[in-house]
Amino acid sequence: MPRVANRIAEIDTSGIRRMFEIVNEAKKKGLEVINLSIGEPDFDTHEEIIKRACEAMRNGFTHYTSNFGIDELREAIAERYKEKGVNVSAENVMVTVGACEALINASFAFIERGSKVVIPSPSFLAYFSYAKMCEAKLVTVKTHEDGFILDADKLNEVMDKEVSAVFVNYPNNPTGAVMDQRELKAVYEVASDYGAVVISDEVYDSIYYDKKPGTLAGEENAIVVNGFSKSLAMTGWRLGYVVASEELLEKMLRLHQINGVCAPAFAQKAVAEVMAEGIDKKITGEMVAEFRKRRDFVYSRLKELGFEVVKPEGAFYFFPRYENATEFVQRLVSEKGVALTPGTPFGDGNENYFRISYATSMENLKKAFEKIEEFLS
Repeated sequence: MPRVANRIAEIDTSGIRRMFEIVNEAKKKGLEVINLSIGEPDFDTHEEIIKRACEAMRNGFTHYTSNFGIDELREAIAERYKEKGVNVSAENVMVTVGACEALINASFAFIERGSKVVIPSPSFLAYFSYAKMCEAKLVTVKTHEDGFILDADKLNEVMDKEVSAVFVNYPNNPTGAVMDQRELKAVYEVASDYGAVVISDEVYDSIYYDKKPGTLAGEENAIVVNGFSKSLAMTGWRLGYVVASEELLEKMLRLHQINGVCAPAFAQKAVAEVMAEGIDKKITGEMVAEFRKRRDFVYSRLKELGFEVVKPEGAFYFFPRYENATEFVQRLVSEKGVALTPGTPFGDGNENYFRISYATSMENLKKAFEKIEEFLS
C-alpha cells in the first residue's frame, strides 16, 4: 500500500462513520429508520430551476465558464447584498463548486502552517479538518453559556498575533443560533485588530425566523462564503460563492482555478435567471414558512419531554443537552429507529449534546417524537 499523507490522518470521521454503521445495522434488523441526522433540505429543487437548467443545457451551456463565474450570476448575487445595504459589486463575487470548495480554498489561502485558528464550539465539523489540513493550531471558544453565540470579549481573550483566521458560522450548524449585525461586527473588529482574516460561513443566511442574521460582506478582512444548497434546496448541484475584496479573491482564485475551475455552467445560468426575476425569494420563503412550523413543533415536544434546549433562530437544527448523548443517540437508533447526530464531531465540550435536523416531513417528526417518548419512558 502506498504511503498516506500525514494530513489525512488528522481528519477523523470515526464518529460519523460509526453512526452510519449503526443506522445500517438497525435497517438490517428490519427497523424503519426515521433519519433526523441529515443536513440538507428535504425539498426537491424547484421545477422552475430545473426547467431553466435544462433549457441552458439544450442551448449548449455545458462548457467551462470564467473561473469567477458567469457575469449574470455574479451581478445577481451582488444585487442581493445591495438590497441588504452592503456595498459590493460583481467584482467582489466568485462562484465556486459548492460552499465547501470556497471554505477549503479560503483555508489554504489564508491559514499559515503553524499559526493559530480560532473556531467557536459547537461549529460545522469540517472547519476543524480544514485547520488541521493546513497544519494549524486549533483554538476553540465554547459558546454554550452564551446561547451558542460567539461573544466578542471571549474571542478577545484567546486572540494574539499568531492567529491567522477565525471561523464563524451564523446561522449556525448545529445549533440554529443567529448573530445579528452588531454581534457579528463586534467579533470581526476583534479579529481584525489582530490582523486575522474572518471566514464567515453564511450559507444559512436566508433561513431565519425572527432574529435577522448579520453579514460580513463588504468588510476588508472578511471572506463571506455562501451558496444555494440550503436556500434553494440545491445540495446536489454544487453551486456556492465567495464575497470578498478583489485583493482577497485574487488569492483564492489561484486555488480555485486548479481545484474547482468553475461551477456547472447550466446551474449558474438557471440560478442567475430565477434571481433576476425574484423567483428565488418565493422559493426560499415557502421553505422557511414550512421550517418554522416544524421548528415550533419540535421545540414544544423537546420541552414536553424535559430536554434542556435553546430555541433556534435560523437554519433547521436543534442542539439539545442530554447526559451521555452519544450513548443515547446510538441506543435510540438501534432500539427505536430514530437517527440523530451526536454532538462530539462539532467541537470540544459537546459530549452531552446531540443534533436534531427538522429538514423532514411533519409526519416523520411526529413519528420520531413518539418513538423518543417511548424510549425515555
